Formats: sequence, C-alpha cells, structure tokens
Amino acid sequence: MRIAAIDVGSNSIHMVVVEADPMGGQHVLAREKAMVRLARGEANSGEIGPEAFRAGLDALAQMAKTIRDFGCETLMACGTAALRDANNAQAFVMEAETLGIPIQVISGEEEARLIHQAVSHAIPFPTEPVTLIDIGGGSTELTWVQGGRVAASISLPWGLQRLADAAQTANPPSAHDLKRLRKMIRRILKKARKDLPTELPEPSLILGTSGTLEDLAKGAAAGQAFSAEQLRDFALKLWRADAQQRVDRFGVDPKRAEVLHVGAIWALSLMEWLGTPPLRHLPVGLREGMIWEALKHGGAAIPPLADRRKASVEQLAARLDPDPGHSRHVARLADELFVSLQPHFELGDTEREWLAFAARLHDIGFSISEKGHHKHGEYLIRNAALPGFWPEEVDLLAQVVRFHRGKPPHHAKHEAFRALAPWHRQVVRKLAAILRGADALDRRRRQAVRHLAVEADEERLHLVLDATGDADPEMQAFLEKGSLLGTLLDRRVEVTVG
Repeated sequence: MRIAAIDVGSNSIHMVVVEADPMGGQHVLAREKAMVRLARGEANSGEIGPEAFRAGLDALAQMAKTIRDFGCETLMACGTAALRDANNAQAFVMEAETLGIPIQVISGEEEARLIHQAVSHAIPFPTEPVTLIDIGGGSTELTWVQGGRVAASISLPWGLQRLADAAQTANPPSAHDLKRLRKMIRRILKKARKDLPTELPEPSLILGTSGTLEDLAKGAAAGQAFSAEQLRDFALKLWRADAQQRVDRFGVDPKRAEVLHVGAIWALSLMEWLGTPPLRHLPVGLREGMIWEALKHGGAAIPPLADRRKASVEQLAARLDPDPGHSRHVARLADELFVSLQPHFELGDTEREWLAFAARLHDIGFSISEKGHHKHGEYLIRNAALPGFWPEEVDLLAQVVRFHRGKPPHHAKHEAFRALAPWHRQVVRKLAAILRGADALDRRRRQAVRHLAVEADEERLHLVLDATGDADPEMQAFLEKGSLLGTLLDRRVEVTVG
C-alpha cells in the first residue's frame, strides 16, 4: 500500500510518500519540501499574500505529479494555522483540489494529536515526564506526557511567522524590540496557563519537532540536544546579526533568516516556562502522524464516509428530535458563529462537521424528559448506532450535547468528560460554548434571529444580530449562555441588533 501525506503548514509544505506493508512497516519512497510562507503578513492583512498563494499551489502541483508517478492508493493532505485563519483560505483549498490535492483543514488540537502519534512511533517515551513542542509558522502545539500517557495538551495561536509579524523587529533588531517581544510572549503564556490543569508534571525533557527547532538545534548545539543556556547564547548571536549575517555566519536558510531570532526567543521562553529542561529535536512531524493515522484505519483517509455519517445523524434525529425546525435553525446559527470565531478558536473542518451533528442532535433528550434533556441526549448518543463514526467521535459528540446547557465542562467534576483525551476536552469546551450561544439565539423557538455577525478585538466579543421583531429575550439569553464563549476567549460579551 502506498500512502502520501502532505502537511500544508504556515511556513512550509511537506510531503512524504511511503510504501507500507500489512504489519505496519514503512519504506520512504519520496520526500519533498517547499518553504512558501503562507502565513507571512497574514496577521496584518488577514489573507495569504498573492506571492505565497501562487508558490503554495505550484508546490502542490509538483507534489501531485509525484503522487501520480508513485501510484499512491491513499492521499492525506492537512492544512494548519494559515488555512484556519486566512480570509482567502477557501479559495486556496478549492484551487488545490483542482490539482488533485483535497486539503482537510485541521484544528490545533488535531495537529497536537497527530504530532504525538508521530513521536510515539518514533521513540519509546521515557518513564519520567516529557513535553512535546511543535513550533509552526502560525501556531505552537504543546503536549505533556507522563509514563507514556498524555496528561494535557494545548494549541497556542502563535507560531514563528505570526510572532514575527506582530513583533515587527528592525534589521538588525534592537534591545527595545527584544523587550517588546518578551513582554508580548509573557502575556501569551499567562493567558495559556488559564487553559491548562492546575497541576502539570514538570518535564525532565522537551521533545521538539518542526524546522524552526531543527535550525535552533543546529545553531545552539550542532544538531544535538541543547540546554536553555546554549539556546540563550545562540539567540543572542542571532539578535546581534541582521538577516544576511544570519545566513552567512550561521548557515540559516535565507527564507527563515529574517525571523529565526524571534523563533529563538519564543523557544527559549517556552523552555523557561516549562522549567528549563533540555530540548531534543526529532526529525518527525505532522505528516508522519498522518501516515500512522491512515494505517490505524486500514489505509483510509480521515474522516471516512461523509454521506453515511450525515445519514446516520439524520436517522437518529428523525426518530427522537421533537422540534427539527429549531434544531436545524440552531445548527445554521452555530455554523455562522463557528466561521466567525474560527481564527480565534483555531478549529478545522472536522470540528465544523462535529458541531453541525451535535447541533442537529442537541435536543433529542426531550424524547425522554424535558428536565435534564442535555444529560438524556448524552446517553442516547452514546448508546445509538451511528455508522461512519469512530468510537472516540461518538464520545465527543455526546459531551458537546451534554454541555450545551447547564454547568460548563470540568475535568475534575465530570467523569465522562475527564475520560476524553486532553485535545478532545479542549474541542468539547469550544464547540459546547458555540452551541450554547446558538441555542440561546432561538430561545423562544421562533427563529427571530436570522443571521449574525461577530466583531472581536482584544477586549470584547460583539455579536450583531439580524433579527425580526423583538429579539430582547434572545439577546439576554445569549449574554447568559454565551458567557462560556467570553471565558474561553478572555473577552467580555456584548450583543446588539444591527
């Protein structure tokens, strides 16, 4: 079986083609990489720039030819932060599909899960705690592992290119530039701590993936594992040089030279945040995780059987949903909220599909009792036959429905929620928050709110409603049930009728 995996990253596009045998053994047939920097300038313009847009498609066209030449049975292509956030991402995805590369945009949580999968197959995890770090162009994923088991995971919407765009350092950078960057990173990590369990294992080792950490390992310790002190020394050298000097003196790739000094401070800050354990770079990443995911499911691309999944949800809803008009309306509003909040929540295509299914099923618990219907809905989904879904997806859908009302999910208080993998807990929190808000906007089941728009800045989340008649009850309900959105986004919630 021949499998091709393409990682459409914010800095680079990577492809690997492997020949896999029935026992899971792999022989690499081809590797290709193109540094196209899709995320460059995106933080300011909101779009993939025209030069990067064309370079990305040219790279994918070449990869498509390689895939055809090898006659691959399975192709998986995943897009990460740049395609989660850019306003013109859908246009890029559509053009890539005409080349024969159907891209699935994945969430930061899914990115972390697949990277963990790649690392776990590359080396045996030590018994002592370790933390995995992957620094991309648009996001950074961290996963804490203890005794081989995942203890926590988080995706930060800050990667090398996005930080560099926000920092706007001079060439060469100044001491003031460094001070501003450090302050910005402290603010990012302070906010990130709120989304993690109160007690985390302190790692004795960091396992790093990505090209940024590979370049830092080469510069700090000739490609070996390096300490925070070694990285601090190399970072100082990078900050004293301009972009061309980084190429000439330190052999940095010219396309990474103008931003690697920012990456060094970001990596150093993460090491300090974790207690300054040494960092070892591993030459694996998202694409290897995608290969193992395909092999885990018999060579199938993920997710499978889209039509079958939708049909099984509709069949369950047809039997048990007492008000399908309300559920479909909530699903539509939830989708509008999802699209508006996607850049802030770092979610992907699969999570959008899960949200649509959960919204369609969120009230099936009424078929048992109005009181506690969210808990009844969880039970019904867990015990329903839903063809086309993996068991972990059924568990996740059940938890989104469970928490579409009532108290928000908490790993210490809710056993079934605690049983989810850490990356899926994060997804449940986000999707449940969106579903709560959408459900509130049809509180009286009159479909008074027709559409919505979201305006967000550093301090507030402002919802603007297109409504008919009096929408005050829906506005008040959103302020109450939408509070979880405000908590997750660390913004105050406002709602008005436009």
